[in-house]
Amino acid sequence: MPKLAGPLTEAAIKNARAKAKTYTLPDGNGLYLRVTPNKSKSWLVRYRTSEGVARKVVIGEYPVMGLAEARERTAATHLAARTGELVVGVRLEARRRKETRTEEEIAAQASAEDAHKHSFNVQSESWLDAMKPSWADETYRKARYVVRQYLQPKIGALDMRTLRSKDVIPSLREIAVKAPSLAKKATQYVNGVVTHCIHAGIREDDQVLVLRGVLPKHKGGHIPAVTREQNVGPLMRAIYAYEGEVVRNALLLAAWTTLRSGVVTSARWAEIDLERAEWSIPGLEDAFHQTGKQKNRMKTGHDHVVSLPRQAVEMLRKMYQYTGGTEYVFPPVGKMRNPHLQRDALSAALRSMGFGGKHAPHGFRTMLRTVARERMKIDPDVLEAQLAHAKKDEIQAAYDRTRFDDERRAVMQRWADYLEALAADNVVPLVREA
Repeated sequence: MPKLAGPLTEAAIKNARAKAKTYTLPDGNGLYLRVTPNKSKSWLVRYRTSEGVARKVVIGEYPVMGLAEARERTAATHLAARTGELVVGVRLEARRRKETRTEEEIAAQASAEDAHKHSFNVQSESWLDAMKPSWADETYRKARYVVRQYLQPKIGALDMRTLRSKDVIPSLREIAVKAPSLAKKATQYVNGVVTHCIHAGIREDDQVLVLRGVLPKHKGGHIPAVTREQNVGPLMRAIYAYEGEVVRNALLLAAWTTLRSGVVTSARWAEIDLERAEWSIPGLEDAFHQTGKQKNRMKTGHDHVVSLPRQAVEMLRKMYQYTGGTEYVFPPVGKMRNPHLQRDALSAALRSMGFGGKHAPHGFRTMLRTVARERMKIDPDVLEAQLAHAKKDEIQAAYDRTRFDDERRAVMQRWADYLEALAADNVVPLVREA
């Protein structure tokens, strides 16, 4: 005789994993645990009617209905079937509840569904979707993180049609206590969702929130950066010694070119001309080819040409052999799902080297402006052109198209040589006047 399966246990139920196809685990007396590919678990009872017809019915969902209750409901199901009574399963029970609802209950449910549709949870997701095409990847990532991790858990259930300033101020102040640097962004995002709702007709034009001045004053810190010459050498030596080749080379390119880390990690081979030693970065790029919508690649939205020093060209030739000329210069590492290296990997690497709170990937830009200006006496306009900063006013932006290409080429080679010499401890430190 085949060996009969024993009754189910709580451990066996919890450990039942989803498979490609739905399957059942028997408990006895016609009771089964049904496990579907979408990981849901429910209780199924096979029974026979008083006429001997085999049927089955779902009596509940796990873990809402536990094993003990499922066994009791199974016994009641068999009793009803034997005595000719109506067997009530989950579907019939739901239909009965729907049919017996009062007008007040129906109205309450409709009101709840309407409130959910207009809730901050739903409308903030709609706002994120609407803004994504025009945002840089990192801008969208940060907004999504703050909205989902800080705002939705606190104010997600609130109705955007009636949301008032007093409803969000306590949550914003709580964020300011835990994460001061994110509280200002959170305030901007709340206002962004409100504006989105006004445009969608969910709120009236004058239903803006008054949130200015609600956050406690916080002395914002600058992005950490090594700016003293005697500390640049140890930083560069640590980067050269870093074991991860992809991350190491991305950090070096960030140091040599002082471009934003998001631009560095998303560098494409199609943008780089190794023979001319130039990197041509488009100001805009197609975000969604099917819709034709664009988003910024450079923060200013303007095309930017970067002169590559000799060290960068040599490194990129090696990376080309490493990647086989795939689309991106720096492929993802570890368990990354991005098509290219994530900018967070650069920050993590610097922290692992002991530079957490001392130097960030963005700090290479500050390093260039401070150390290069002080040590090399480089013209500020040339530095600003290399950093691709936006002009200070519209008139200057319209008429000053100078890019200082020749000057920048010479300056960035001097900068790379200087960093290389500091890494080798082969530069006389700058003596500061007392």
